[in-house]
Amino acid sequence: MAYQANRYFLRILGASALVAVLAISVASCNNNQGGFSGNVGNTPNGPPLTSYRILGTPGTPFTATVSNARSSWTLQGNIPLSMLICNNILPARIIATKTSSDANLMSVQIASGSHLLETASTQAPFGTVSLQTGSQTIPIAPHANPDLRIFVAGPVASSFTALVEDIQTGFVIKESAPALIFFDTPNGKVDGTFFGNGRNFGTFTINMTLNGVVVASVTGGPNVIIREP
Repeated sequence: MAYQANRYFLRILGASALVAVLAISVASCNNNQGGFSGNVGNTPNGPPLTSYRILGTPGTPFTATVSNARSSWTLQGNIPLSMLICNNILPARIIATKTSSDANLMSVQIASGSHLLETASTQAPFGTVSLQTGSQTIPIAPHANPDLRIFVAGPVASSFTALVEDIQTGFVIKESAPALIFFDTPNGKVDGTFFGNGRNFGTFTINMTLNGVVVASVTGGPNVIIREP
């Protein structure tokens, strides 16, 4: 158990010292219980993630298709929403369309890690924004199979840090809720450890879906664990 905790500490330290201290405790306990298939703290960190943010007038409804070079995902949501792809393969593309007839603002961003790649906005009724990385038109990839998603519904506007991993690679995430995490072509089952940032973080509400079916749900805070059954 001590060995697993030390490995976990070394991997998370580069992302956040505070999160590392919390992670030691969570990883140690769960590995002792056989959680996470015994892989917490053993997977190497993946590259910086591509994120897609839809901002603007809160509550404005939209539909979107998010695509990388290998997989795509479609969804319906409301502003604001952040989306990230674990195990991402660039180039990337997003098409978002307002589903309201008002003049509400919808802004769309693509970022890689902390680097903003593209941004565009619309206020047109049923307006559409299309963004991509690179200069050439990128076709929409086939629908993700399996389609595994983790939706962090709340607490709204509260920042969190997470470690999401399959049996091969872990991804460190820093975002604010609501946020939707896609895991592209996972190797084995997917697990997530979520840490609320701040003393008054509140309560996480997180769902995991597989091919459109809810397979796991957790509530609690400031730290929670969710794993694919």
